[in-house]
Amino acid sequence: MLRRLFVLFSSLLLLIGCSGQQIRPLGKDTAQAWRMQQQLLQEVTSWELRGRIAIQTGRDGLNANLFWRQWGENYHIQLSGPFGMGTLTLAGDPNGVALRSRGKTVFNRGDAETLFFQQTGVQLPIKLLRHWVRGIPRRGVEAKMVLDSQGRLKELWQSGWQIHYKRYIRYRGMQLPAKLFLDNRQLKVRLVIDRWVLAALPVLRQQK
Repeated sequence: MLRRLFVLFSSLLLLIGCSGQQIRPLGKDTAQAWRMQQQLLQEVTSWELRGRIAIQTGRDGLNANLFWRQWGENYHIQLSGPFGMGTLTLAGDPNGVALRSRGKTVFNRGDAETLFFQQTGVQLPIKLLRHWVRGIPRRGVEAKMVLDSQGRLKELWQSGWQIHYKRYIRYRGMQLPAKLFLDNRQLKVRLVIDRWVLAALPVLRQQK
């Protein structure tokens, strides 16, 4: 009995990869699977996804097709069909971000969340979502997690958001999210990912 408790406790310690993370006690195999999953996904810095996003703010809601390309600190996010604008594009790098819609481009030296909120009224957690869509919490930010039997995120609480992971797909030996729900009481986001690409991606030139 004491040996079993020691194994469970040791497995839990292995899971605490960054400050502030809290995880329910797990079996040895599940703990190891999560550690490997997290290590693999942290190394994924260039990726592309295509899917659909639904955002609910009180009584208002919108649906859009989503295209997101990330290479290091650079990103290109395209929403097709929201806000009656046709296509809305966010393109950014460490120097700033540009938002383009209805043929007009707005620049901001700050961050994507601020510019997106100024132009749409929606406080979308883009910086954090970059990590959450890969199925991992953002490092260095306090988080609480529940894992499933395969060592994947099932639920995550971070920065006032609760994320439910509903479905995963296997891609190149990794388990990547295919469906996740986000809720911070003021905003509900439903994200369905139809296609992942993990490869060397060409840099897209920001529109001016």
